[in-house]
Amino acid sequence: MGPVTASASTETLHLNLLGPVEAHRGGTPVKLGGPKPRTVLAALLLARGRVVSDTRLAALLWDDRPPSTCTAQLHTYASRVRRLLGPDVDVERRRPGYLIGLPDHGVRVDLLEFQERAARGAEALAAGDPATAAGELRRALAVWRGAALGGVCDPLADVERDRLEEERLVTLERRIDADLSLGRHAELIPELIALIATDPLREGLRGQLMTALYRAGRQADALAAYRAARATLADELGLEPSAELRRLHQALLTGHPSLLPRSPRGSRGTAPEASLPAPAVAATAREPVAVTPRAVATAAPWAATPLTRRPDHPLRPAELPPAPADFTGRAQEVMRLGTALTGRRPRRPDQAVHVVTGLPGIGKTAVALHTAHRVKRSYPDGQIHLDLRGSGPEPLDPADALGELLRLVGVPAHRIPGTLDERIRAWRTRTADRRLLLVLDDAADERRLRPLLPVTDGCAVLITSRSGLYALEGVSRTVLAPLSPSESRDLFEKLAGRSRTGAEPASAAAVVHVCAGLPLALRIAGSKAAARPHWPLSRHAGRLADPDRTLAELAFSDLSLRDRLLGAYRRLEPAARRALRFHSALGPQPVPAGTAARALGTGVEEAEELLADLAAGHWTDVVRGPRGPAYRMHPLVRLFAGGMLAEEEGAVPRVLPVRSSWALTRTGDTA
Repeated sequence: MGPVTASASTETLHLNLLGPVEAHRGGTPVKLGGPKPRTVLAALLLARGRVVSDTRLAALLWDDRPPSTCTAQLHTYASRVRRLLGPDVDVERRRPGYLIGLPDHGVRVDLLEFQERAARGAEALAAGDPATAAGELRRALAVWRGAALGGVCDPLADVERDRLEEERLVTLERRIDADLSLGRHAELIPELIALIATDPLREGLRGQLMTALYRAGRQADALAAYRAARATLADELGLEPSAELRRLHQALLTGHPSLLPRSPRGSRGTAPEASLPAPAVAATAREPVAVTPRAVATAAPWAATPLTRRPDHPLRPAELPPAPADFTGRAQEVMRLGTALTGRRPRRPDQAVHVVTGLPGIGKTAVALHTAHRVKRSYPDGQIHLDLRGSGPEPLDPADALGELLRLVGVPAHRIPGTLDERIRAWRTRTADRRLLLVLDDAADERRLRPLLPVTDGCAVLITSRSGLYALEGVSRTVLAPLSPSESRDLFEKLAGRSRTGAEPASAAAVVHVCAGLPLALRIAGSKAAARPHWPLSRHAGRLADPDRTLAELAFSDLSLRDRLLGAYRRLEPAARRALRFHSALGPQPVPAGTAARALGTGVEEAEELLADLAAGHWTDVVRGPRGPAYRMHPLVRLFAGGMLAEEEGAVPRVLPVRSSWALTRTGDTA
């Protein structure tokens, strides 16, 4: 259903985000064009009067592969949006990017209309007026026309769509609360059953179904609904139901009078409040009294901005991108992280901050997101994901990162402090006494990370980084190793198709062997095989087996193993890059420091330092032996480093031992 427009004049410009991104003027569609101009328009509207930088827009349009002409293309898209929307909408160039200004009249944004109606409905519910609340909340939900941000580029949808959907679900739950208060429990039961089938882990809907069944005289069914909720949570997350749901269950067992509908405000014969303890009343009855001012604030999660003109309230952000649907393996790592993040014992300092680290392409972000989704219900004040861009040429500055974090917890743009120290203090104040889960993805180094860490025990931080961040105080670390052969085969089968791999098991095994347990390589190989069903797997395996083209084959669409390795390689110090290159010429076996020193023309101690630094960055693995540690490269890293050696040093490094040559070192003969 489209947005409410009854009071709009025929010339009103409607800008719609809650469904396909589109514009209408006086009922006539405005032809916005393809995904990129729609993405620019949506990003500017979502920024709520703030400047969106060129870097940010480029990432939303092209992810991490912007073209060399991206600045000119951004100007073209912004100019097109400005021209199509007309003089009433100001798309302004303000360095370092663009912003959009909306007039007070003549332009309607469906997102703002939804937020305003949802906030009015929540306020009416809190005031004990469920009839008004139900009407406003229904009208708010009617603004939605489908999944939000349809037709935009994937990076923008990945960042924003889940948050918008969470707003819709919160509003839906409040509308159901209002209907329960109005005695509509019987008609709500089929709707709630359908909603739970779609989102079985949402405990609020489970509690509402239990309440509706009880009020319909179906106490046994209400108790069965609790058992179903408990079983689902245990199977999917390994968790018990929340304290609120357990209290509701206890009230159902005793038939507590608080479960009965209350008389709406202004009606006659209102009974005195039941004597159930206050927390149980709020948790079990799910009546208007349970909607606090803070809950009202979450009805409009982008409150206190120039566009919405809402007061400053804490928000409950739901910022996690979706975890990979084909996530494979890592059961032990995810279990350990999940246990640490949801443990019922008081946290030690090292239980609050966790670093997931490993070589490029090992799947750090996938593990962090998979874990975060499993435990997010233990962090009711919100979950935030922030890409720190540490592996790129321009890591996110701590002050900019803090500005984004403050915005996500509800600080209006005009009230975000200007200096780094002020932003640190504001962030610590905002996170005090809250239970937030913070996923900081792709951290560059300790210096940029320290200002972002909350100091309260209630918050937890998951960090991914190619560095182990060993100078960071009070953290635990999970170092990801390559997938096992069986896990690698399982992931490749999911991506390429089990019928393909079953028909050519030897070729599938050959592809998996070349990928050597690296999830990014397996993902590329599997996706490429799925995209070319007319090629036999033997052809893919043959091309991958040629070391002169292996890395070129491990590139597909926007994924490239060589590009990922090259970005990390360029962040190494020159001496470390040289050590990595020369290490590749010393064969696949573990290399002791003495052998590396002869190849590098350095002393043993200096070579040991260089090799240890490479191991700390996960370019090599440490193999302990009777004569001390030796250092071994992942086969694909060695192939990459060998290519850089040939490119930057020439075919045969002059300082290698006399017996070494490309033919010998590539087969491991490095006496």
